[in-house]
Amino acid sequence: MNAPSPRQHKRIVGVIWITYALFYLGRVNFSVVLPALAIALDASRAEVGALGTVFFWVYGIFHFISGEIGSHLSPFRMVCAGLLIIALVNIAFAFQTSLLLMLVLWGINGIGQSAGWAPMFRILAERLDRGQIKVISTVMPFSYVIGTAITWTLVGAVATGANWQVAFWLPGLLTLGVLAFWWRAGIDAPKATPQGFNPSQIRAELRQIAAVLLATALAGFVFNGMTIWLPTYILDSRIVPENAIGSVAAAMQVIAILGLFLARLRVLRSNQVFVTAAAMLAAAGFAMLSLTAATGPLTLLIICLGMIMLNGAFGLVVSAVPLLLAPPGRASSITGSINMMSNFFGGMAGFTVGGLVEWSGWTAVFGLWGALLLMATALIWIKRGAEEEGTGATPA
Repeated sequence: MNAPSPRQHKRIVGVIWITYALFYLGRVNFSVVLPALAIALDASRAEVGALGTVFFWVYGIFHFISGEIGSHLSPFRMVCAGLLIIALVNIAFAFQTSLLLMLVLWGINGIGQSAGWAPMFRILAERLDRGQIKVISTVMPFSYVIGTAITWTLVGAVATGANWQVAFWLPGLLTLGVLAFWWRAGIDAPKATPQGFNPSQIRAELRQIAAVLLATALAGFVFNGMTIWLPTYILDSRIVPENAIGSVAAAMQVIAILGLFLARLRVLRSNQVFVTAAAMLAAAGFAMLSLTAATGPLTLLIICLGMIMLNGAFGLVVSAVPLLLAPPGRASSITGSINMMSNFFGGMAGFTVGGLVEWSGWTAVFGLWGALLLMATALIWIKRGAEEEGTGATPA
């Protein structure tokens, strides 16, 4: 395959980056209105937190499935289908009053969301050369951080108090616009040579990256737990007015982008993805542990520092690491497997964090998060030699 021109290269990356950022309109919108949902449904926080659990469990399982399918079918069409599902589910969600039906719909949303990241990474892996892939893999994580910040700012501004429905129907309508944008761009991977489904190959791949899968599960529990519950923590802390919670949480996400810059800068200078990820995970872990003794406005500062480190490390683990570990033609599958672990275990944070806050308070949550991140640090450090083996994806 001929390498794309610099202009085509920028267009491919730009369209994928923008599209995935806007996937988050219909994904993290529920975080801002969790307390309002609990009141409207006369449910506990642990019960409404199950929305996050169901979403991330379904999303994680289907991330694996979509990753494998994305190695064989058109990524362009998979992304189109995913965006359509997201839009319709969010619009339908706004009209529900039953937690059970909400859980079903949010699980379906997880299926739609799973059709984004892994198939998109196949496009990158097969349209760009290896040198470009390593650089671009440090850029892609900016998309979901910016997408989260945009969503929380928008939803926080328009969905306050009992007006929680707008947090869903508005993102649903906007997602239809994203679908039109993606359809018009028409970016796809080269047509795959039929290889068939090979269970033994998949099992062998999973065994080779077992340590990374476990590390991703631990980091994902913390990362997704913060995504789900950060606005609620800010509410509980009573440091800012209620109508400013969404904006403050979004601002903290924007500040956390510094971690992606730091990770990118360090990788470009050292050419060491695994070592960089391990160092930043360790820093995030110690920040979380320090929160068990901090109080007042200082906690928000420490959380920001922890988020900076965690965002940088997590971005490398879910973007650069899969492309470095994937053999030719398997970028979508490996990406799907790694992200499956992140989101399946991240889903546990939905009810676990909600219940832990009610039973033991936020101090227990921060202690748990810190310990898990330090465990993830050790696992990524153990696998640092895999980067030197040079077994990453190559262009088709």
